[in-house]
Amino acid sequence: MRIRAAMQAGKVRGEMNSEFYDRLNAYIGRYYVEPRSGEGSRPKRSSSVTVKESLSSKQAQRLSAVLKEIGMSFHEKLFQLITESGMKDAEVYKRADLDRKLFSKIRSNPAYHPGKDTVIALAIALKLDIRETEDLLSRAEYALSPSRKEDLVVRFFIENKIYDIDAVHEAISEYR
Repeated sequence: MRIRAAMQAGKVRGEMNSEFYDRLNAYIGRYYVEPRSGEGSRPKRSSSVTVKESLSSKQAQRLSAVLKEIGMSFHEKLFQLITESGMKDAEVYKRADLDRKLFSKIRSNPAYHPGKDTVIALAIALKLDIRETEDLLSRAEYALSPSRKEDLVVRFFIENKIYDIDAVHEAISEYR
């Protein structure tokens, strides 16, 4: 129901009728990857040798050089994007449907690690494209997975420039 209400309120671009859901279903069918059982678990190390001990001196120097080039943190990148967007903080957290206190915690604590849904909501509020969204997610140590239908729904909305968080939530609930 939120999608239809959002559409009537002019918040959602285009029609979200059965044709829209046919396109969304086709998109999920094309990109959804079933997760394999046992996937994601790391093999245990049987050796007590540290990584540094196993690298040659040249490899250790290259690793040090790579580590020196660490990019902006999630916090730094988020607030750079907000500044570049020209939006006020209140506009961002309202568009993301976030509580002011949560946004304040993100703003005031650079070490705070928000959940994936929060990062996605901020990306949608800022109307980021898919590349920018994936970059912001990766800075918070998350990714959009082809084995999660919810992530495919988010990807579909962003790729189609539909930046209505309520519509995204409603479409996700349809695929749970």
